Amino acid sequence: MGQRTNFLLQVEGRSGARLNKVYHLQWGYGKIMPVLLLNILSGQYIGVGKEKQEFFTSAVPKTDELDELQQDYSCFDFTQLEDCQKVFHHCDNNNGALVLCIKERGVLYRLQDVKYGFLLGPEDLPHNEAPFSRWVTLEEFLTHQPGHKDIDAFFARVFNQMMQFFNAKSISDAL
Repeated sequence: MGQRTNFLLQVEGRSGARLNKVYHLQWGYGKIMPVLLLNILSGQYIGVGKEKQEFFTSAVPKTDELDELQQDYSCFDFTQLEDCQKVFHHCDNNNGALVLCIKERGVLYRLQDVKYGFLLGPEDLPHNEAPFSRWVTLEEFLTHQPGHKDIDAFFARVFNQMMQFFNAKSISDAL
């Protein structure tokens, strides 16, 4: 019922250890996912309490709106579209997803390897296109969300500038 989305988070430490988490977010359509991404990256960049937090814990969002799916997703590489598609077979999703991959490099206060991607679910695509079949831009993600036929150009411009500031790359551009 309603708009069901997912957030896939992959965090990799300098040692190569990886933590993968998958979350369900009810009503996570529209600008909710991009704002979630901005919040996570802002917290990472500002480094509030970083000296007392472990890298993996600091990247996990702290909100009651995300329900973690309790499965082992460690074998997946979320930068690979095929792996994300396999994960979605275990998810309740009709309105797309946000994928965020953070790799620890150097100083915690300035992440240097951040990749993100948006995917459209079955209700957001033309009938001839399979769900989660390709990475989409923020503009396309917002345009296809329910009740958001007109994208907010100012929001998209600010979001893209913030991604440049955080040195975050779209997964589709990083391939």
